[in-house]
Amino acid sequence: MANKRGGLLAQIEADVLDDRVALSSLLQKCIVLGGKAGSEKMRGWARQELNGYADRETVPDYRQVPVPLMAWVTNRGGYNGRPVRFDESAFSDRLLKIFHETVDDLEVAVLNEGIGVLEAMASQGAEENRLIPHWAGVVVGLMNQQGMAQNGRVAEVYWSVSSVSIQGILVRIRTALAELVAELITLTPRDQEVPGRDAADQAVQFILTGERATVHYTVQQAADGGTNVTVSSGDEAGPVTVSGRDGSAIGSQTASGANSSVAGSQEASGANSSVVGGQSARAGHDVVTAGQDAAVPPAGEQPVKEGFWARLRKRGLIVSPAIIIGAIAAVAIVVITIMIAAGWKP
Repeated sequence: MANKRGGLLAQIEADVLDDRVALSSLLQKCIVLGGKAGSEKMRGWARQELNGYADRETVPDYRQVPVPLMAWVTNRGGYNGRPVRFDESAFSDRLLKIFHETVDDLEVAVLNEGIGVLEAMASQGAEENRLIPHWAGVVVGLMNQQGMAQNGRVAEVYWSVSSVSIQGILVRIRTALAELVAELITLTPRDQEVPGRDAADQAVQFILTGERATVHYTVQQAADGGTNVTVSSGDEAGPVTVSGRDGSAIGSQTASGANSSVAGSQEASGANSSVVGGQSARAGHDVVTAGQDAAVPPAGEQPVKEGFWARLRKRGLIVSPAIIIGAIAAVAIVVITIMIAAGWKP
């Protein structure tokens, strides 16, 4: 019977399903878990979610939301301001080209603030939250140069982000956390409280990109047809040991037991075992089938096809001529002796 998982991973698994537990608390636990697992990727992701993303280029997609681009337009004296919405159709192609050299999309808000700031903004219940993009000054200057504020001037541009949108981003972050936990649970044996570094790195990669690394087998034990899989983000798989009837392994490994099979650098033993193209098998051809007493040719050597007489000789069906002649002479002497005793005369 499998042991029930405990420890910090189990705590995070329970807390992520409890809406009463703050995201900031969950992320702090992820920093600790990442430290125990030796995963800087996990620690770095949780740290940036808590403190904010200094590099906007690294802000995950789940923190980006479509919003209107607003401008605060005043008279030429700077008074009587009013909000005016601008969409990309209001800009000339020349301006759009200049804008897109600075920002990918004018109408996609990139929320790089820390979780605490986002939670505070969502809890205020304000209909509008003004977020000033880092490129706002450049856009304001260009808009005023082009006279886009009729009989006035653009004082500032901002994204108008509703509290509902911010709450939606918080839900998406919590969902990313749930995905992280689900990946860690999948990749961590039930009797192990702390995930391995490779498993933690893979889980973070999945929630950021939606992609999983190539799955490699690493050091595991399987019995009676069981299959064990762990993930390595590196290019080389670790060694695998598989035992039991009908076990199978891929990568650098050893397999034993009836009907076992392995592929890659390996050794195989047991009745009906098979080896495919392995360095340990030292085979010069693609497939070697090894039984209990099978022999494998050295590395780099091609198996030599043996003739009919050579096979007979191996099986003991061909003996030396001297032995044959001696045997015939012995038989002849016995026959002659019997015949003389019977009265035969030569």
